[in-house]
Amino acid sequence: MIQKSSSEKRKLPTAMRVLGLVALVALGWIAITHFRGLLMLGYVDSAIGSMRAIVAAQGRFAEAHPDLGYTCTLSELPLDKLIGGLVNSERRHGYVFEISGCRAEGGKGPNTRFHVTARPLHTQMPAYCSDQSGIPKSDESGSPAKCLENGLPL
Repeated sequence: MIQKSSSEKRKLPTAMRVLGLVALVALGWIAITHFRGLLMLGYVDSAIGSMRAIVAAQGRFAEAHPDLGYTCTLSELPLDKLIGGLVNSERRHGYVFEISGCRAEGGKGPNTRFHVTARPLHTQMPAYCSDQSGIPKSDESGSPAKCLENGLPL
């Protein structure tokens, strides 16, 4: 019977450990990649819902303040579950929300127009925007300015 040396006995377990470690790293990478995609999808859904909530709140604000029309300040919007968290931080689930472009017809009277944008904080995520029409639009490059210029309606 041929006996294996002690160094030969150690090589197989070491190789198995390395193979196991490589498999563990590969599985971890796959899991992170997959779950990151699911997380980002949740961020997108949240951004669209938040945009719609802001537009609806703008309508309620303008109705309650006919002399002012729309507001350009998130903190002035009527609070509900979706708007409440945005008032303090202007951020939610990977997006920064902003209201701009409030203006009156002819520069006088109540604000009849506004723009709301959702700028992504992560790369490879779309930007979202809307206005007083309530139609949400997106820009796949992540640019709120491009979204306002020629975003694709959802």
